[in-house]
Amino acid sequence: MPIKGLSEDVRMPRLGKIHLGYKHPEKGYPVKTDYFVLPKDHSDYEKLVKAFGEKPKELRVLIPVEDEELWASQYYKAYDMTRGLICKGDGEMAMRMLDVKTGALADKKTETVTMKEWTCAGKECPEYQTKKCGETMNLRFILPEVPGLGVWQIDTGSINSILNINSCAKIIKRAFGRISMVPLILALEPIQVNNPETGKKQTVFVLNLRSQVTMAQLADSAREQAKTFLLESPDWEDVMEQKSAEDIEILYGDGEQSGDKATGEIKEKVQTESDKDFDELKSASKGKTADPEKKETGKFQQAEPATNPPEVINGVNMVWLKESLKRLNWKRVIIDYLKPQFGCLSATVSGCLLEMKEEQVKQFITEIKERLKGLNPEDPPDNIPF
Repeated sequence: MPIKGLSEDVRMPRLGKIHLGYKHPEKGYPVKTDYFVLPKDHSDYEKLVKAFGEKPKELRVLIPVEDEELWASQYYKAYDMTRGLICKGDGEMAMRMLDVKTGALADKKTETVTMKEWTCAGKECPEYQTKKCGETMNLRFILPEVPGLGVWQIDTGSINSILNINSCAKIIKRAFGRISMVPLILALEPIQVNNPETGKKQTVFVLNLRSQVTMAQLADSAREQAKTFLLESPDWEDVMEQKSAEDIEILYGDGEQSGDKATGEIKEKVQTESDKDFDELKSASKGKTADPEKKETGKFQQAEPATNPPEVINGVNMVWLKESLKRLNWKRVIIDYLKPQFGCLSATVSGCLLEMKEEQVKQFITEIKERLKGLNPEDPPDNIPF
């Protein structure tokens, strides 16, 4: 049995820290660099240098988990030279280390401290305005080319770096539905900014997440990378082919197999997210009924009456898709088209539809229509798919 409050908590062991600068050897103040400063006192320093060079400007990384709090935590933080972190806030609430006697932030003269929840004023806080507090991101990542089971960490207080990492992460998640185990480049790049004190432009170096390959290649690489982290890695092509065949069977099989069990969470998601699509389909198909003669001849069927609307996924009428794929006998649609064309990660057609953007869905529907024209000169009704 698990220990409540302990067994469910998981930590990512930190293997080491990589810096964005160094302390001046004589005066002790920080000096920023245009390269990543590898830890020379680390046992794996030589392996880091072998993989990336002595002064790398790029690191090949993997994000370990989806939870941003674990791999890219970001807060307002205030530090004391003696006590370390003494205040951590999110712009609304903060936890502060206070001097019990004075009620002020703890410092080296404080004898007894207490932790207290406090209102976080963000940039309006006196500590922020006197530069005792600032935005801080703790970026954690895997270096797959360096030995060790754990993560490496880079800390940055650059607002531009924080904005870049957050923005890149959203784009990657939008494209692939995830960010963990996607091969990426963590780059330190120059940009021009205005110095708020002098008003003059100056060059600073900020963090960015990059990729040196196309989106389609990155999707393939992400799948291969994820497979290497499995103890038993199934053949992806075999799984895709099997799942796509099952999906097509569910869509237009001859038996009475129900799609409820097979579609699982996907169908439940459609029921909560596609109300608008259902309403549009109701109004579009009002007064239309299925033609029994067309069913017997194998010609395209109209959608069900508005009183019994069909299932809709990302705007696509699944009745139309069922009939179209059946007529085309296109049982390898995922492997032949959806995967290479859009980098689909799902093993089912319905899952791919949920991943795809609106323009990709329209391209898919157009492809089906063009193929249908090769079978029958009659163009399927335009109001059926969407």
